[in-house]
Amino acid sequence: MQPYDGSGSETTDMEMLLDALPKESITDPTGQRLARLITHISNKKVPVTSFSRAWILSSLHAKVTFGYFAYWLRSRFVDADERERLRNEAHLDAALRLLGTMGYMRGAVMKVGQLLATLPEVVPEQFAEVLSSLHFEAPPMHYAMVREVFIDEFGREPEEVFAFFDRRAFAAASLGQVHRARLHTGEEVAVKIQYPAIARTIKADLRNLRVLLQPMCLTRDWGNTLDKLADVEQVLLMETDYEQEARFGKEARALYTDEDRVVVPRVYDEFSTKRVLTADYLHGCHLDQFLAAGPTQKERDHYTGLMTRALYRIYYRLQWFPADPHPGNFIFMDNGRLGLIDFGCSRRMTDDEWRLMCDIEQAVLKQDEAQTRRFIAKACFFDTPEEIEPDRLETVRRGVDWQMEPCLKGGLFDFGDREFFRRGIECIMDMSRKRYTRGSPLYLWSNRLSLGGRALCYRMKGRCDLKEIQQQESVWHPT
Repeated sequence: MQPYDGSGSETTDMEMLLDALPKESITDPTGQRLARLITHISNKKVPVTSFSRAWILSSLHAKVTFGYFAYWLRSRFVDADERERLRNEAHLDAALRLLGTMGYMRGAVMKVGQLLATLPEVVPEQFAEVLSSLHFEAPPMHYAMVREVFIDEFGREPEEVFAFFDRRAFAAASLGQVHRARLHTGEEVAVKIQYPAIARTIKADLRNLRVLLQPMCLTRDWGNTLDKLADVEQVLLMETDYEQEARFGKEARALYTDEDRVVVPRVYDEFSTKRVLTADYLHGCHLDQFLAAGPTQKERDHYTGLMTRALYRIYYRLQWFPADPHPGNFIFMDNGRLGLIDFGCSRRMTDDEWRLMCDIEQAVLKQDEAQTRRFIAKACFFDTPEEIEPDRLETVRRGVDWQMEPCLKGGLFDFGDREFFRRGIECIMDMSRKRYTRGSPLYLWSNRLSLGGRALCYRMKGRCDLKEIQQQESVWHPT
């Protein structure tokens, strides 16, 4: 992105995002529909009440349902080629509606869109392509809202706080957007600014979700479901506290040396608050640009190994999950370095949670069947394996085996293997479908890290020796 020149910054932002998104060749060939959508999102404040957010989502559901119903009617009277065209048109229309609604609502709703974008084997291709913009190319809020946050936090305009401040956001996602700036001492920085009232939207979304799930209140797992929702709300609300994120970032930064080739940006406390976070700007590109450049298999494997080692080091040494591993949080830098950014969505483990994670891991690695069954039952809140239904135990066991499979095999493991990736998705979907979700809220985040991280490696078609990485990093395993 070029430095801000004082001209129509919001218009330029719209044009850049518009170019990045797909256009439907017949119904929207010039992208006018997209342009109107993006402008509408950027100029409106985020809805914060439970009722307004529930109404918007119900309206979205009705519109998407009607769109697919219209496709079904039209497809009955055309040949196969036209049916395929109509299906693609229906998928794109639904994806754009999702983009518009999630981009407008931000918060937890947009995080769902980000998750869908990382599952290309689950959702239609058009969904993954369009919703991927929610990772770091979502429609930014208007500069007037940015100015409002700065005055609230610092009592000064952004241009007064920094020697240079680019009014154009170069990245925008679920909770905030990022601008380039320069300190008076010369350092080039990235300034993350939180959307106004975003914490209220998270509380409203979780309140609506509890109401939606109320029919489950008579099931034996209802209490556990409420515990999980409370944990999700706590972690997401923690993500709105940029001072907490700064602390996580500093802990992570201390883990790596220059030899590791993993870079975590330095945080500038004097220019950071609960709603503004200022850190070093990392030069590089995101995953899409890296793949578009046609990297060699050696380069793919190199970054797959760096990403895996970086996440494993955080897990073993700090005992917490970076629970939002999506393309916007990794920067492919020069000289083979990997930038690691955004530690807002992080879940720290308690001592008991950590011990159980270690017990399960060691039992599987030692291929101790009895111990593996016992610890899986404990993780599902059963006292013994005999108390858990056989199908539940087997279903959860398949998921554990999938997560541990690369650690049991020596040599390069191919994360680009479609069969392996689909098997993991099917395990998690099978557990959800059968409602075998009883257990610690921690496993929401461990599954998110495992599936999200492997989805990135799957897109890279990368390989690494995960067994070797695990053995090296687990030296820090507590005794």
